[in-house]
Amino acid sequence: MNATIRLENIFTLFTRLITNIQRCIKKIKDKYMRTLGLKSGHVSCLYYLYKMGPLTLSELGDICDENKAAISRKIEYLTVNQYVERGNLDNNKYKLPIILTKKGEEIAKFIESKVNEIILEANQDLSDKNREILYSSLEDINNRLQTIIKSEEK
Repeated sequence: MNATIRLENIFTLFTRLITNIQRCIKKIKDKYMRTLGLKSGHVSCLYYLYKMGPLTLSELGDICDENKAAISRKIEYLTVNQYVERGNLDNNKYKLPIILTKKGEEIAKFIESKVNEIILEANQDLSDKNREILYSSLEDINNRLQTIIKSEEK
């Protein structure tokens, strides 16, 4: 097999698998969030607020890898529906801490338990060594792709 075909196969396999994994995660999020009147995009917001404590809109946007407009819409929905609360809106809304309400904390606990359950099930056939190699490799690929993007933006 020549190098070009091999690289094309790697590209196809990698992008197909990453896309399929991402779709599966979204379907799982949608399934559980629909019953709560939420969307899959709200999962990360609630999860990270629960795991990390109060965060600003900017911090949450960075962690969730969302732009300011997208994260603002999600937090606005969560605020209106009393899952989170924010400080006085007279200040810069991107610097105010977002805090889970009691209702938000209950949903976030449910999300955390489902996340843990699904991660255990999805990883059950991987040995500890293979799991470590997989995530280390994904992190290496991600870092390298980020470097490529930054160098091409110059």
